[in-house]
Amino acid sequence: MANPPRLLPPVVELSLDEQIALAELQVIARDARIRRRTDALVQRVKHDAIRHAGGGALIGLVTVGLTWWLNRQSRKHAAAQPQPAAARAEPPHTFEHLFRDASITLAGLLPMLWPMLPRAWRRVVTPGTASTVLTFLAPLLGRLFRRRQRQASST
Repeated sequence: MANPPRLLPPVVELSLDEQIALAELQVIARDARIRRRTDALVQRVKHDAIRHAGGGALIGLVTVGLTWWLNRQSRKHAAAQPQPAAARAEPPHTFEHLFRDASITLAGLLPMLWPMLPRAWRRVVTPGTASTVLTFLAPLLGRLFRRRQRQASST
C-alpha cells in the first residue's frame, strides 16, 4: 500500500507589525522568566546565609572559649612550677607539629575530599567553615595533647 501524500499546512506570511508584536511578546516572556529565576536565587542565598550564619558564630565562640581555657591552664601550670632565670627554651612537642601539619594537609586536601563527605554534612557545613575549623582547632588540639604529655612526665 502506498502512503497517502501528506499535505503541508499553508504557510501564513505574517505582516511586519505582527512579527514585531510576536518578538516583543517573546522578549517580555523571557524577561519575566529571568526575573523569576533571579528572585528565586536571591531568596535561596538569603535563606542559606541565615542558616549558616549561626554555625559560624557558634564555631567562633567555641574557638575563643577553647583558647581562653588553654591559656588559663597555661597560667596555672606556670605559677605552680617556677622556672629558673636561665631556663632554655623547650622545643614544641611532637604532637603539636603533627596536628599543625595535619591541619595544613587536610585544609589543602579539603577541595578533593569535600565530594566524598556525606551529603548531610555538606548541606550543613560549608567548605569555608570546615577549612577554618581544621586550621584553628588542629593546633589547639596539639597544644592540649602537649600539656597532657608534660603532666604525665612531671609526675
